[in-house]
Amino acid sequence: MTTKSVALGIAAGIVVFVAAVWRGGIPVFWAIALAVPAGVVTGLGVLLAGPLEPVWSALPDEIGSGTQPQAATLAARLAEAEHDRQRFHTRIQPRLRATIARTLEVSDVDSPGVRERIGQELYRLITSPTAQLPPPARLAELLEPVIGDHESADAPAPGQR
Repeated sequence: MTTKSVALGIAAGIVVFVAAVWRGGIPVFWAIALAVPAGVVTGLGVLLAGPLEPVWSALPDEIGSGTQPQAATLAARLAEAEHDRQRFHTRIQPRLRATIARTLEVSDVDSPGVRERIGQELYRLITSPTAQLPPPARLAELLEPVIGDHESADAPAPGQR
């Protein structure tokens, strides 16, 4: 029990005792019989209500956009996958394949139209079990047709606004 709960319990008991004897004209024995449970209940109430007190602290600062941690995670995974072929085949390759399919809005990258659109080297990178992750600059070059097509589809034509 804390000092606060004990002090408030005793204070409540005294208030009940004084009110019962002075204002109610109750005999001292019965006033004590009423004051002790009132003090115990008050003390337990204060003890249990402690965690319910509000904590008046400032709100935490907002973290930047959600893309910053994602970009850092992606960069770390690509760096790990560059040295670990198994990690590339189990983590990066399936996600890269799914991302390209989602960007191109197709259900399967195995169709001949998609192969032609993304190029043979990128298709081999996302489907072949023997593919190896190229250096970052080369990966960016391979992804350029996919990213470029997607951005040009979202952007308005030069004469339109």
